[in-house]
Amino acid sequence: MTPQVANDDETVARVRAQMAQGTFHPLEIIPFFRRWPCSWQRDLVYTFIWNCLFGLCFYLLNAVFTGRNPGMPAFVIHMIMSNVIGYMIHLLYSLGQVAGLEAIVRRRGSFAKTVYYATIPIVSVMFGFWVMSFHVNLGIKGGGAWNAGIILSVAFSSLVISLTLSAVFFWRERAAVADAVLAREREKSGRIEREAALANLRALQAQIEPHFLFNTLANVTGLIDPDPAKAKHMLESFIRFLRASLAATRAESTTLGAESELIGAFLDVLTVRMGSRLRYSIDIEPGLAGFTLPPMLLQPVVENAIKHGLEPKVDGGEVVVRARREGEQVAIEVADTGMGFAPTTTGGVGLTNLRDRLKLLYGDRASFEIRENRPVGTLITIRLPS
Repeated sequence: MTPQVANDDETVARVRAQMAQGTFHPLEIIPFFRRWPCSWQRDLVYTFIWNCLFGLCFYLLNAVFTGRNPGMPAFVIHMIMSNVIGYMIHLLYSLGQVAGLEAIVRRRGSFAKTVYYATIPIVSVMFGFWVMSFHVNLGIKGGGAWNAGIILSVAFSSLVISLTLSAVFFWRERAAVADAVLAREREKSGRIEREAALANLRALQAQIEPHFLFNTLANVTGLIDPDPAKAKHMLESFIRFLRASLAATRAESTTLGAESELIGAFLDVLTVRMGSRLRYSIDIEPGLAGFTLPPMLLQPVVENAIKHGLEPKVDGGEVVVRARREGEQVAIEVADTGMGFAPTTTGGVGLTNLRDRLKLLYGDRASFEIRENRPVGTLITIRLPS
């Protein structure tokens, strides 16, 4: 047996077990009636509507087969009888479910289910004809002997009701299985997409670290003789960055506090290299340090601000990272006072990948915006659902 077939069989078994434990009204085959949650009050109303539909159908069939208009009295009789039969079926199915009989029957297989779903309508139809025999002339005197016409009517009514209910429950089971399989496939697809996003993140990290690693080590080497203290500080900051970066690549999510620690270590290393040309601050609103977000979300943004904004500028500038709540969202801003972006820019490969990650992980619930900073530079805002 292939894994796919095994998974489908498990899904079918699980859905059947859930259906045995749950409730489903036949009227729910019509999408309009699925909008209200299940309750015993709702089911009683639904059964009344279902009974009236059956009563109308049998009344029309009677008119077609007899070739005459049965009249209003016959219509009333059909409606009353259909409700007596329908509520009897409702009662017997409910008792079977409460007593656990329905669950036992479902586990016994198709034959047991066929007998169960056929017997209840037959008993209910016989009960309905018997009750009505005391009040209208059905050819049964005082609930006594049944003639051939009545027996034929009972058999026909039982057959129609049994086939209808069997078809409804069979359709419902098939639909529930199909929905469960679709949900499982969507879950599998989402897991594959998340794994692909994580692989892309690690590939991006592998691209970022080598050039940053070599540049930093080259700077440390150059500082050892003229300024050992600065070389030590740069190396310590670099170790902090590597530790935080390594933790990020091994996790599917991180916290805003951990991400700000990584960004702080990254900027500390660059501050040693750029000196007074780089100033930075990180301002996280109280209570947001534990906010969960994808790892390495801000590092490409900050790196872009340095590479395209501050490094080309002779006197450098400042990078400010801010995070605050905005209603049901958390807004994270990275502002710089560098050269600024052209109005048509998209921010390069790093920011394009970042947009794709946000779209994959959050859909339309997250946003990414680039605009001009005031009085100079660039402001990038990321909004995530809280």
